[in-house]
Amino acid sequence: MRRSLFWRTFGVLLAAVLATIAIFTGVMVGVRQQAAQESYEAEVRRQAREVAEYMADLSALSFVQSNATMRSVIRRKIGDIYGAYNADIWIVSYDSGTVQYLDKSWNTTRFIATDAVKEQLSRIQQGEEIRATGLFPELENGDQIVTIGVPWYYEENEVVGAVLLHIPMGSLKVGVRSVVRQVLPPALLALLLGTALAVFLARSQIRPLKEMSSAVREFSKGDLTRRVDVHCGGELEELGDSINRMAEALNRLEDSRRSFVASVSHELRSPITCMRGYVQAMQDGVIPPEDTPRYYQIVLDETDRLTALVNDLLDLSRLESGKIPLEIAPFDLNELMRRVLINFEPRIDAKHISVAVELADGPLTVQADANRINQVVSNVIDNAVKFMDGDNSLLTLRSARVGKDARVSIINNGPPIAESDLPFIFDRFYKADKAHTSGQGTGLGLSISQRIMEQHGSKLTVRSDASETAFEFTLPLQEP
Repeated sequence: MRRSLFWRTFGVLLAAVLATIAIFTGVMVGVRQQAAQESYEAEVRRQAREVAEYMADLSALSFVQSNATMRSVIRRKIGDIYGAYNADIWIVSYDSGTVQYLDKSWNTTRFIATDAVKEQLSRIQQGEEIRATGLFPELENGDQIVTIGVPWYYEENEVVGAVLLHIPMGSLKVGVRSVVRQVLPPALLALLLGTALAVFLARSQIRPLKEMSSAVREFSKGDLTRRVDVHCGGELEELGDSINRMAEALNRLEDSRRSFVASVSHELRSPITCMRGYVQAMQDGVIPPEDTPRYYQIVLDETDRLTALVNDLLDLSRLESGKIPLEIAPFDLNELMRRVLINFEPRIDAKHISVAVELADGPLTVQADANRINQVVSNVIDNAVKFMDGDNSLLTLRSARVGKDARVSIINNGPPIAESDLPFIFDRFYKADKAHTSGQGTGLGLSISQRIMEQHGSKLTVRSDASETAFEFTLPLQEP
């Protein structure tokens, strides 16, 4: 079983905290060890300087030997250094060229012979302090002995000798364990705070995810009114807002589906009920025989309307699923509009509608599916003629070249579309005339037209005011 997202998030954050603390602790241990090393070596060097200061109070090495008090002080100091640092001290006189190291026996001299030693003593004689490793190989483990040398002066600026402090290299090293003891408490405190912060961050990241998960479960149960309430900022809040927008879209889609089912049921029920009533009346002999042909025609008309509705539904379904391929080819858009207008001539004449044709000069050749564009123009003109009536009615067909496109405008001066209806005019089964009667159409023509234009990469737009209502769309002109 997989661990929960909280534990995985917490584990990642805790691992990051541990890695950071480990790296930081390692760096701090190294820095502290280096600082302690330098401090310890500075302390050793200071001890050598103190011996040199004692020697500076004397005028000659022979005087040190004859002065019992100073001899006792120097011996005690050397003993302290030996006990504290495991280091020997040699005192060099430049007058005699010999080395006298003062330890427990106090009186031992050695002749300085090697060039390396002479070079280092020469640097000290010039007032420098030295640090050298393996300078006296004759000492026990001489290659591991560090020699620290400082000058001692006679009167003010005359260097008369040197103090050499020999200390094993291991005694100069500061152990890691002693440094770790200093760094470990703050590291543990940082780990504790980091763990608490990791828990807080993990919970703050998981809480909005749980809220989203709960909302999605409610959506799956059909409750599309639930909304995600997160205010954490950043990408998670954007995700919550996206889920809320998705829920609103799904809610609208569900309302549309219910409305669609109700509209389809109503549109199917009306002709079926009408046909059933007339057929039943003719079967029962209620309708006189001489009137039967007229009622047969009514039943046939209702059948045609039912067939048109079913065909429109099938077309809309195919268009929305993209299963109707477009046959793109060049054709004259002006000629197509003329042919469509001729088809509506009987209805236009019956309603005494005036027509104004304002087409672009010459052929207006576009790249599109001629049959589908014919369907769009027919649907828009049908919709316009349907709501126009009276001697002052005017239907205008207009085409024009606009850059690389051809624009088609179909304008009528019939009753305006209410502003509240305009956003829904292309929805399935939507009818701005809420008091429509059976036989006024299926309410799918404009929706199908919009889908056709979308497949052409265009859009069917509408604007309406008190003076006119205009439907417009554009199509790409054929390249010369």
